Amino acid sequence: MPSSANAAIWVLELTNGNVGTQTWMTNTKWPNGTAPTLQTSGVDVLCFVTDDAGTTWRGVLSMPNSS
Repeated sequence: MPSSANAAIWVLELTNGNVGTQTWMTNTKWPNGTAPTLQTSGVDVLCFVTDDAGTTWRGVLSMPNSS
C-alpha cells in the first residue's frame, strides 16, 4: 500500500478484458465517472494512480487495443 507522503502508480495490461466481467476497486474514479469498455479480442493497458495512500485511485485506459 502506498504511503500518504508519496504518489503511487501501477499499470495493468489486460488481454481480452471484455470477455469477462471486471470488478474494479470501489474507490476507483474514472474519467467522466465511467469505467472504460475493454477489448473482446486484444490488449488494453490501464494506469492507476493514488496520492492519498490508496483511499482514492484514479484510473484511465491509456492504451486501448494495443496488441
